[in-house]
Amino acid sequence: MNMDSQLFLDNVLYKSRWILRYERVLGEGYMSRGGVETTKEFVAKMDLKPGQKVLDVGCGIGGGGFYMAENFDVHVVGIDLSVNMISLALERAIGRKCSVEFEVADCTKKTYPDNSFDVIYSRDTILHIQDKPALFKTFLKWLKPGGKVLITDYCRSAETPSLEFAKYIEPKGFDLHDVQAYGKMLKEAGFENVIAEDRTDQFVEFLKRELEKVKQEREDFIKDFSEDDYNDIVRLWTAKLERTASGEQKWGLFTANKK
Repeated sequence: MNMDSQLFLDNVLYKSRWILRYERVLGEGYMSRGGVETTKEFVAKMDLKPGQKVLDVGCGIGGGGFYMAENFDVHVVGIDLSVNMISLALERAIGRKCSVEFEVADCTKKTYPDNSFDVIYSRDTILHIQDKPALFKTFLKWLKPGGKVLITDYCRSAETPSLEFAKYIEPKGFDLHDVQAYGKMLKEAGFENVIAEDRTDQFVEFLKRELEKVKQEREDFIKDFSEDDYNDIVRLWTAKLERTASGEQKWGLFTANKK
């Protein structure tokens, strides 16, 4: 990723208005699927202890970081390539009594000393990274012995993508893999106890729930944004449901630890 990637994220994918629309659907502070509900479920898997240090890669507008710091007394370092995301996260950090810091940073270029973190947490972000094997090796170095990684990410079926699905992923620069191949990359990077779970059914459940909520709150959504924004969200969520129904778009949950 480079400066062009950052400009693409901030000016195309993650404009401030887009972020606020998504937050409206996913819940305050959240950019990842399931908002606080999946955050609670997945963070519980990490067995956080007071005083531990967590790296939140692709932290978005900070919801996950605030949740971990406030509920588990850990120190969270949140990094994201999007200036717009980090600006909102920093705004929302004001007045909070928890140990969270945010930085605009590219996780493929950022450096930390070896054995810096107890946990690396990343939600629906690594789809933007082309060289995942190199990134996972870096994660391994950054983790302390016994440290854990938890990742959710967009995935795809093992079949060759259809022309329609390719048209969806290519302009965005997404690098998608099937769930088992993704887990294999973590294993080959040196992680142990790798668990790769296909969570597409859960993804679909949340998409349906979110879409229904938006439709029920149509008037308020249009009042706060616009009719075009409302129609755009409905179109995007419907398209995701169609891609998952076809079996091409998947969602994976990955956990592993360093020896």
